[in-house]
Amino acid sequence: FSDASQPKALVKDGKIIHFVDKHMDKLIGRVTSVMEIADCLLSKKMITDETYDKIHTEKTPQEQMRILIQALRSGGQNMKDEFYRILKEKQPFLIKDLETGPSKV
Repeated sequence: FSDASQPKALVKDGKIIHFVDKHMDKLIGRVTSVMEIADCLLSKKMITDETYDKIHTEKTPQEQMRILIQALRSGGQNMKDEFYRILKEKQPFLIKDLETGPSKV
């Protein structure tokens, strides 16, 4: 039985690497709905008003994601899991692409 709302774990050197940590650079470059995700995290009290405001003031989605990733990394496993669930809902094709790797053409 597998919970589809949980990210696939990657094990490296005996340590489990979370989806967010594994794909951090790609997430920064490819997540487009950053404020929508931040809205969800704020409504669930997973980020502070201060973090939300910092994200909101950034001009580009890449800069917004850098701030959100910092918050995710300091927020722990539950926050990363919630981000994953929200991202899977908002940008399912991005999740699928990152989990399956580059398509072979």
